[in-house]
Amino acid sequence: MAHIFVVGSACGVPVPGRGHSSFLLAMEGSRILVDAGEPCSRTLAEAEFDLRSFNAIFLTHGHSDHTGGLPMLIQAAWLSGRTEPLTIFLPAELSEPLKEWLNASYLGPDIVPFQIVFVPWESQSCFEFYGLKVHPAPTTHLVTLNRRSIPNRFKAYSLRIEHPDFRIVFSGDLGSPNDLEGQLNDHVDLLITEVAHFPPAKLFQFLSTKSIDRVLLTHLPTEWTGKEQKLLKSAREALPAKAVTIASDKMRLEIFSGTGGGSS
Repeated sequence: MAHIFVVGSACGVPVPGRGHSSFLLAMEGSRILVDAGEPCSRTLAEAEFDLRSFNAIFLTHGHSDHTGGLPMLIQAAWLSGRTEPLTIFLPAELSEPLKEWLNASYLGPDIVPFQIVFVPWESQSCFEFYGLKVHPAPTTHLVTLNRRSIPNRFKAYSLRIEHPDFRIVFSGDLGSPNDLEGQLNDHVDLLITEVAHFPPAKLFQFLSTKSIDRVLLTHLPTEWTGKEQKLLKSAREALPAKAVTIASDKMRLEIFSGTGGGSS
């Protein structure tokens, strides 16, 4: 049976009681971490996950609230005795900066006793990995940042993950809900979507016509801190045919095809 463990659910600024963006997809025989916001290592350790056991890390983009916990996670895997290679899927433009960061943190290839393999999302339209088909799709989240730099330098991705038993979409960070159009063309059992970069009503209107069993809202902007139930009420009124939940750290959601799953 597969489940999602919410490692961190905060937006781009520190929020009391929430770590930064990170989700664990746990299946029989494999574990995939989607983003590695800090303090993902501590949260996973508190939940008694084996820090040596990740098969891969999927990074949606380079903002520090999605990558800030990566060096500590690799250090924890090393000190826990990991020897198996670790694959990190990521935007191509992040590969060299992350290698330099890891070297500067004493986690380079001359020190860490396992190989770290960087695979750019741009290299394929679909990746087959541990029984999964992973479809990355670019989002417009970094358009403004690109205008300040080299055009198209920075990349952000949403991820559609297909398994024989379920389909999940991770939004990553978006410029607009319309960025998910292609990822939601077919039925999805679970959508994990941020709601920090546009009015929630715009997201709900977009999702109202999509075939989705369950929606998990995460990455809430700080103005919704303490008002989560108000947001949840608004979402459920706008999306009455979908099971809507707001993410909280250490939440577990079981994934069932066609049912939307359950949470605990």
